Amino acid sequence: MFIFFYCFIMPFLNFGFRSTCEGMPLAYCKSRGLTRAFAQILRLNFSEAIVYNPYSIKIFLFFLIQLFIRLFINKIVRLSNFKKIMIFDVLLSVILFVFSFYNLVII
Repeated sequence: MFIFFYCFIMPFLNFGFRSTCEGMPLAYCKSRGLTRAFAQILRLNFSEAIVYNPYSIKIFLFFLIQLFIRLFINKIVRLSNFKKIMIFDVLLSVILFVFSFYNLVII
């Protein structure tokens, strides 16, 4: 939740810090512009988010889905078998992570 909150208020803070990735090609700095892209996604400006970072929507969805999964699992753990739910959670999280961050991890 902190990621969403920070990205929402970040444009209003205007710290003026320059990224070490500025001016570098995307191949060398694949995470360039993610915070600015997240801020645009939270404002439903998806085309601007893609301009900042083409992978931003998949990565944003990873964090959003993980937030909902954590809220859902928090309710379910009290109702069923803890071990099966944890195994399912770990497998789902790993698959979602690989799908979302594949382009950032692979050279």
